[in-house]
Amino acid sequence: MTTILINSPLFREHNKLYDEDALPPLGLGYIGTVLRENGLGVDLIDAVAERIPLKELINTLNEVKPAYIASNIFTTNYELVKELVESVHFKTHFIIGGLSTKQLYQDIFEWNTNNPIDVVTGDGELITLDIIQNQLKEAPVNKAPGRRHFMVGKKSIYEVKNLDDVYLDRSFFVNEPINHPLGFWEANIVTSRGCIYNCTFCAAARSLNRDYSIRERSEQSIKAELEIIRKDYPRVESIRVLDDLFLKTRHTVQKAIDVFSGFDFKWRSMAHVMTFHKTPDTTMQELKASGCHELFIGIESGSPKVLGAINKTKNIDTIIANLTKAFRAGINIKGYFIYGFPDETEEDMDMTFRLAVTLKKIAARYGVNFRTSVFQYRPYHGTQIYHDLESEGYDLQVKPVQPNQELSSLVGRLQFNFHNGNYSKVDSAVLNDYIYRTINLNDGKIFAGLGSKLKADQF
Repeated sequence: MTTILINSPLFREHNKLYDEDALPPLGLGYIGTVLRENGLGVDLIDAVAERIPLKELINTLNEVKPAYIASNIFTTNYELVKELVESVHFKTHFIIGGLSTKQLYQDIFEWNTNNPIDVVTGDGELITLDIIQNQLKEAPVNKAPGRRHFMVGKKSIYEVKNLDDVYLDRSFFVNEPINHPLGFWEANIVTSRGCIYNCTFCAAARSLNRDYSIRERSEQSIKAELEIIRKDYPRVESIRVLDDLFLKTRHTVQKAIDVFSGFDFKWRSMAHVMTFHKTPDTTMQELKASGCHELFIGIESGSPKVLGAINKTKNIDTIIANLTKAFRAGINIKGYFIYGFPDETEEDMDMTFRLAVTLKKIAARYGVNFRTSVFQYRPYHGTQIYHDLESEGYDLQVKPVQPNQELSSLVGRLQFNFHNGNYSKVDSAVLNDYIYRTINLNDGKIFAGLGSKLKADQF
């Protein structure tokens, strides 16, 4: 029995402009590990990392004819995954998973295929095994002929209650560890599931996911995985923690210090704009000393009005003060910004740009780097804004999310630019100009002061 796991493609054709980091699909890797440990034949096709066009992927599946095909799905590639499923002409069984399936399962039920489709919302490791072995111990929450929808949350026996119990076989990934374009080798780990915050543009928002547990691995478990990485991949210099939010409270900051201080890895992760609000400078220095060389922080906007609307911190001075703590400790920051939120004005956008400029100047003052990653707002399935827009009369299914060729041409790279319309109060030309100018605050020097392993002259 053969199962193919698919990290689903983002684009229909091979796109030379796409130069984003292709991160290994750890979630699929965990599923594959469980299947392999139970004696099942399983392979993983990473259509993103290998830049596999949709037609080529479909041809491969029609040649291999696996008994089961399990794929992730996102708002941005819904149409591609749908076409993939409807283009498979042999008898198989599809399993579709991802955060967006909370809302998308009804649409997936309507896909034009005679093959059965199971939609899984939540943890996929344990339930995928029982689907394939035909040993399901739990009924679907929704069903139709040839279609089932399973919600693996707190009440499900298939939720992974203790993350320490899961193991990851890294041999599934074609890009793990990653030879980073900036000149170092990096491995990726996940240490938690779920988010404590409530951003209205995010499908992981706590208010919409109370049926799913927030879980963290123990320090001992994380250290054990780092030991394996150090042993199996001696050239790895950096660890990237791919949690939705690794550093979220003072507790998790101290936990990170305790975990990484026993290793000589540099490491990077997500943090919240409020993570360091009450963190003393001495702790920030310990964080730096533990190997923290860059943090990814969702700033999103410099407009108090917009920040309030998306449930983010509205006090700009507080945002600046919190990020300055990291700069002062010698930690670089990658700041995420979004332009084009519903009802956003040019004045709001100008505030965002000016905040980015201010943070860039403060970082330079402390000899570290602040780089920007900038996106046009797009409504994701399963988010509060998506629901709000629908209640206001928007039919978001009429115009699917698609690559923004105009913006991609303007910035000279794809940079994960997708859109399905402009929801702001400004013309698209103005919106694109702010995105372009904020991206161009980057000067090519991504990291600074990283010590002996990651020298600045590498970049």
